[in-house]
Amino acid sequence: MCDVSGAYLRSPDCRFWVAEEAGAVAGIVAAVPAGRGELELKRLSVSREHRGRGLARALCREVLAFARARGYSTVVLSTSVVQVVAQRLYEGQGFRKVGASYPSLLGTLLNFQMFHYRCDLGNGNK
Repeated sequence: MCDVSGAYLRSPDCRFWVAEEAGAVAGIVAAVPAGRGELELKRLSVSREHRGRGLARALCREVLAFARARGYSTVVLSTSVVQVVAQRLYEGQGFRKVGASYPSLLGTLLNFQMFHYRCDLGNGNK
């Protein structure tokens, strides 16, 4: 997050969206190519005071629309086991859980998993 331009705006297939309200950041989301016709949704976050208004859904839909417009066949993402609300959001947007992993040895010891999701778009161009 220290270099948004370098990380998320380096190519036409990368994007970083910021949702604002009254000049304050309400939410963010990013997208980067992940290879094999996949785009990765990253950094989806909505500030506490803006939650419950559908902003996360709108940001997620924006990434899916961008992926379709750019010809990607799939959008992928990872989220943690404790992000239950995020998991419901992604599943409601058409993502399905395709796997799980542990981010580190400590994660394994604490049974802290990362869940991996994908949403197939039906585009086969990339």
